[in-house]
Amino acid sequence: MIRTQTELNILPAYNGDSILIKTYDEKSNEFIILIDGGTPSTFEYSLKKHLKTLTRIDLLVLTHIDSDHIGGLINFFKNSIIDKIEICEIWYNQPDLDFYDQKSDKALISVPQAEDWKTLIKQKKSDVLIKEITTENGIININGLEFTILSPTKAIKNKLYEVWLKEKNKPKKVALKSQISISTSDYSKSLDELNKIDFKPEKSINNDIYNASSISFKLKCLDISFLLLADSRPEVISNSLRDLGYSVMTPLEVNFVKISHHGSLNNTSQELLSLIKSNNYLISTNGGTSNHKHPSRETIARIVYKSNRLEDTVLNIYTNYDVDKLKEKIGEFTTQRDLEKGNWKIEHKNIFTKNDL
Repeated sequence: MIRTQTELNILPAYNGDSILIKTYDEKSNEFIILIDGGTPSTFEYSLKKHLKTLTRIDLLVLTHIDSDHIGGLINFFKNSIIDKIEICEIWYNQPDLDFYDQKSDKALISVPQAEDWKTLIKQKKSDVLIKEITTENGIININGLEFTILSPTKAIKNKLYEVWLKEKNKPKKVALKSQISISTSDYSKSLDELNKIDFKPEKSINNDIYNASSISFKLKCLDISFLLLADSRPEVISNSLRDLGYSVMTPLEVNFVKISHHGSLNNTSQELLSLIKSNNYLISTNGGTSNHKHPSRETIARIVYKSNRLEDTVLNIYTNYDVDKLKEKIGEFTTQRDLEKGNWKIEHKNIFTKNDL
């Protein structure tokens, strides 16, 4: 199929992430990328109807193993629809090194039993190309599509494997449990006041290893660019950007930024935002859970009042669920009064193309 325009769709994935990108390569052939599958319910709720229209996924990325990212993929691989879709390549970090053929990177049929999705891959797509991904991969070019890997580092991947192997014999829910912040947003202060509060993450990287291990990257398509941050840690992304030569004076320029960890308080810092130049920020969440409400008002404040932003251009924040519905669930994380300052807007939108620029 010939395609001439990239389309990014942030699917409704409850409190998780599932992103479907339909783009094209240097020969104008359609190139399909699926990033995460959302929660287990996401498959039936939104992902399945899109998969029914596909016969091929060129790249499938599991950013990390939290249930709100892998759950929908497990249900996808358990459904008969998987038999009708060719999958060319999977990016997936996990510690069973026997799962990889060191010469061809292809999954081995004779590998030992491991976690559900790995087992399902072996059962349903045993010849798929599997790749571990870290910042050591640098820039990956696939038929003219450029992926600049920003997370995780090799050290973080190794720490993930160490923790994973220790947890391997524990009940699954313990082994795969995400260590998410339980802190709540401060709704009493103005956005300007909140932005002036220094960023202080609640947990260290080692105590937030599943999120820190997120595969995050800049994707440069032939017509548009995205910064896709999964649930990554801002310290890691900031360090990677600086290593690549970006700074406050010469920030990374992208058309759209998918904000980390559903707009969590602990995953978007002022420093990170100062290294990015964009007018469009995407947040994936239905408001979160009773204990973990997203997006945080602090994250909205940091985006709107980022230090090197030019306020003569409108800044757009997009949510993949209705803004009023989010407010019903988590409270007034933004108000009409907020919108009167800073030259910005927030609205619900799921699909993005170059026409939105």
